[in-house]
Amino acid sequence: MDNSTEGVTLLTGFVQDILAEYQHMKRVCGPAFDLAKGVDKMRPDEWCSIDIYNGICTWIEDNVGAMSIRQAGVAIGKRIAENIIVNGKMTEPTPIKMMEALKWAASVMIRDPKGRGWEIPSSNDHSLVMRRTQTFNCMMQDGLLVSLVERTGVEGADVEHYKCTKRGDEFCEYRVTWL
Repeated sequence: MDNSTEGVTLLTGFVQDILAEYQHMKRVCGPAFDLAKGVDKMRPDEWCSIDIYNGICTWIEDNVGAMSIRQAGVAIGKRIAENIIVNGKMTEPTPIKMMEALKWAASVMIRDPKGRGWEIPSSNDHSLVMRRTQTFNCMMQDGLLVSLVERTGVEGADVEHYKCTKRGDEFCEYRVTWL
């Protein structure tokens, strides 16, 4: 996977969403909040370097825990789902349509000169595989993906992070299943 971040920006609202999840721990998570000092809280639709976002996520994962950053992914899922609905990208939600909309959302809410984000290498009636091609925190994506699939109304949504760049795989891949 290409891990370069040069010229990659994302909406500052994502930074704010993550930090909002840790507002009650602001003293403990001070270094994560310090990384966002230059981000204007009043402008969630402005652009900032993805390095700020990645740095905050990494700090939280390393210092608070992987399960905690996974839970923050649920909050990010809410922002993405709202954006998908506001922009009329989904009328009758299904897990596959939601993941296709996630690909679209990544291309709109993240500016990357290399066009990275998400791919869907395979899908069927009750599962699909999502491949992360952007540098966002891989543990957070577990929460993001399950949150988005749950918003389609299906039962038994689950995510298996079966390939991971941290374990030496070329890409992180997530098997998303539902009943």
